[in-house]
Amino acid sequence: MNRNGTAARTMEALVLGAIILSSATSVSADPNYVLDDGSGAYNIGPSQFDAQLLWGNYFDATPGAETITEISVSLSTSVPVGEPISILLFDDPTDDLDPTDADLLARTDTITVAPAFNEFQTFDIPDATVSGGFFVAVMMDLQQGQIAAHMDDSNDLGRSWLFFDGEINLDDLGSSPLYYNMASTPFNGTWMIRATGVPEPSSIAIMLLGLHILIRRQNHRW
Repeated sequence: MNRNGTAARTMEALVLGAIILSSATSVSADPNYVLDDGSGAYNIGPSQFDAQLLWGNYFDATPGAETITEISVSLSTSVPVGEPISILLFDDPTDDLDPTDADLLARTDTITVAPAFNEFQTFDIPDATVSGGFFVAVMMDLQQGQIAAHMDDSNDLGRSWLFFDGEINLDDLGSSPLYYNMASTPFNGTWMIRATGVPEPSSIAIMLLGLHILIRRQNHRW
């Protein structure tokens, strides 16, 4: 076998390995669903009662980033260390910028760490593929006067939502007795919540498979 043939077979083996790996793992990337500019101005929490609070941002899926793998959150610096926190991903079947009828796709339950001002904490979630509109949210149980939700007030896009309840029904966000689009409140702005999306694993595998076939054809010519 000549040197070109050996190189081609080596490349073929590498591509086959990448195809197998792409079907089992996701690609690490920086957040690519971002509404805020990184400069949070104020924090929000229940002022007159204890409540379960859910706050989040609405995004539209973009080609090549349909599989959501991580959610990044900037919290108020007053949030205690070790508090339970839920990281949530919903898909909106109506794609109408309103998450009240969204379907829960993925959830990660964890605890808070010491937050620094305007610093983002990144949480892994079970990889889930979205299409059209989707909603990325955080949920915590807060006592009266406790603040957790961190907001950028310089960028109001009407895509940030807030839900209050004693226990929020994640299968029906619209059943919460209090919920708001933040653009309709005195606290106009965007929650500092971001998401990371990567190509669907099947899409990566198809591209690599095409490369594999091309290498095999070239190898036969040698």
